[in-house]
Amino acid sequence: MVNLITFVILLISSISYAKSPSDSLKKLTENIYGVFGVPQQVNSENRGFISNAYFYISNKYVVVFDALSSYELGKELISAIRSVSDKPIKYLIITHYHTDHFYGIQAFKEINATTIAHKWAYEYLSDPYATQFFKSRKKVLGKHLKGTKIIPPDIAIDSEAIINLETEVIEVKQVCKGHTKGDIIIYIPKENALVVGDLIFDERVPFLGSGNSKSWIKCIDEIIKLKPKLVLPGHGNILSGQENIINKANFTKQYILDLRNIIKRWIDEFGYDVDYVKNNIVKAMIEKNPKYKNVKLFETVTRTNAYYIYFEIEKELFMEP
Repeated sequence: MVNLITFVILLISSISYAKSPSDSLKKLTENIYGVFGVPQQVNSENRGFISNAYFYISNKYVVVFDALSSYELGKELISAIRSVSDKPIKYLIITHYHTDHFYGIQAFKEINATTIAHKWAYEYLSDPYATQFFKSRKKVLGKHLKGTKIIPPDIAIDSEAIINLETEVIEVKQVCKGHTKGDIIIYIPKENALVVGDLIFDERVPFLGSGNSKSWIKCIDEIIKLKPKLVLPGHGNILSGQENIINKANFTKQYILDLRNIIKRWIDEFGYDVDYVKNNIVKAMIEKNPKYKNVKLFETVTRTNAYYIYFEIEKELFMEP
């Protein structure tokens, strides 16, 4: 019999990115399935299908993790779920309020699923930035955003919650503020699986523009301590086996540390401005670790990250005694 870790390793090598949730649907364990977005920036051709979503089939219910980036894709995700289970879709748990993870909520509202997220979602949605970003997404996606609405969660958690599925439970918690102020992770005890949103990646570097990079580092350490056998990230391949998970988690951690250390030194020792940092950071990071240049979207995302981290570190230095 093929054990879980061997099965998942074989599965990872077979995952191919598709343009629709149904095309990319994969069975990951006996009860967990995933759909896998393309490793690209949002554009009209990919319809915004750039992130992953997962669902767990319990004895009585289906629980979904993230809703993808439009009403259209949310509907397609439901169709993918219905292709393998007719059990009621009881809960939709959003790992964080970034557009590629929650814009599909309307599709789940229509089937009476209860949406759960961190309470920071309300702060995000009350910010004019959320509306402006929605308008900008409309310009990019056009007709593919038809029917999409910006919707808050039905239930907002602060630090942790236990989701009762009658025959078992799922644990939801925030271990720290990292990728956003409202990241949550979801632990499925029966599978020893952990849904981590965008806190850990494989095959790409993280976006650091709306959270706290300093506490994110601690967040990764907390995730490693949980010792899951399977990690389900918001982008890229699933991670299996504790050694592999630790290696991938530490790669994300090291990327953040390298970026922060380089920028902090440039500000501290040379007083370089943000334009200098943005224009030179890619070269400096590759000199630090040549492997970075082989990571998808490295150059584009790193320049963007450098802009945000510059001001984050500048604020930290200003607040130091």
